[in-house]
Amino acid sequence: MTRSEQLFEEAAQYIPGGVNNPLRSFAGMGQPLRFIRRADESRVYDVDGHVYIDFVCSGGAALLGHNPPLVKKAVLEAVQNGLNYEACAEAELKLAKLIVQLVPSVQMVRMVSSVTEAVLSAVCAARSATGRKRLIRFAGCRHGGFDTAEGDPSGVSLLCGGGQDVLEAQYNDLSSVERLLEENKGQVAAVIVEPLAAHMGVIEPEPEFLQGLRRLCGQSGTILIFDETVTGFRLALGGAQEYYGVKPDMTIFGEILGAGLPAGAFGGSRAIMEQLAPVGPVYQADACNGNPVAMAAGFAQLSSVLNQPLLYEKLAREGEALRAGLRELFPECTVGGVGSISSLLFTPGPVKHDRDAKRGDQGQFARYFSHMLQNGIFMMPSQFEPVFLSGAHTERDVEMFLEASAEFLA
Repeated sequence: MTRSEQLFEEAAQYIPGGVNNPLRSFAGMGQPLRFIRRADESRVYDVDGHVYIDFVCSGGAALLGHNPPLVKKAVLEAVQNGLNYEACAEAELKLAKLIVQLVPSVQMVRMVSSVTEAVLSAVCAARSATGRKRLIRFAGCRHGGFDTAEGDPSGVSLLCGGGQDVLEAQYNDLSSVERLLEENKGQVAAVIVEPLAAHMGVIEPEPEFLQGLRRLCGQSGTILIFDETVTGFRLALGGAQEYYGVKPDMTIFGEILGAGLPAGAFGGSRAIMEQLAPVGPVYQADACNGNPVAMAAGFAQLSSVLNQPLLYEKLAREGEALRAGLRELFPECTVGGVGSISSLLFTPGPVKHDRDAKRGDQGQFARYFSHMLQNGIFMMPSQFEPVFLSGAHTERDVEMFLEASAEFLA
């Protein structure tokens, strides 16, 4: 029995399913779960001494790879001054100013400790600003830890106060949104969407889809929320809203703000954000909001990105090489993605929404995942989750991913 197997056997006695995030579970994958000991640049190392090229990248948060020197230096310096104060610190102000500088739709931002908190709080602020209760979301899009990748809205319902107030539209189908807005005229506070769907495979918005949402929300007085947990600062410095040229009213940011440390945020116009206490009626608080260590890490990562003007060009080039190689190897499958965010669904295209994605052959993916892991490629144990590249990945890393994929077909 390997050390990873021993640890998992023990963990299952103390932690439900042996994991603290079900997305990490290897159940049904034909491989024992790996316990990771450390990570550096584009590699992760398990407790049994195996080395893997990492295409998880801390869920996309490790934009520069693991342990980049400037981020590590910032964290070590911050730790010397204490782990958390439950008081204001300069680090949170520095990161807030940088976010506002980089994302034009954001005038003010509130730091939180997770995406789940950011989603909950953003919806509460939208409800307060509009005086409405209902929320439109999209099947297959995921928003925080209480939501589901399968498109079941019960998670958002739990967060947002009752299933009757959470309405489900179809991604890339403007008519479904238009119908819900008409049927619930004057009752919808917000529409929340992943501008680039990233949890049903990676699905790009159809031409005019995001622009159409912007138009419909403007016409109906509804707040448009972009959940940029995956795309924020990764697709472009200004996120998907910069990349696609559509400004939302509010934006959700994820763990990339902590360079992988627990962090999240939401932002928007001053009028919406001043719904929050202490200046407004919406009470949002947590002892770790704006944690100085996480804020220092996030500021260091984004500052480093600002000083690497060719980073996004590099990520796009390597991402397209990965996707082109996968399309050649798997012509009967669907390869999706933009920039450094990619996916391989074991189903023929086109894939435009979650109903298409669900056709993916899970058994075939499990065999592929098992093969890739045994050949030193670390990725999420779900075909619906993205494959990420970072600034630390090289062209050779991409080639090795494709070589392992080719061996799977041999």
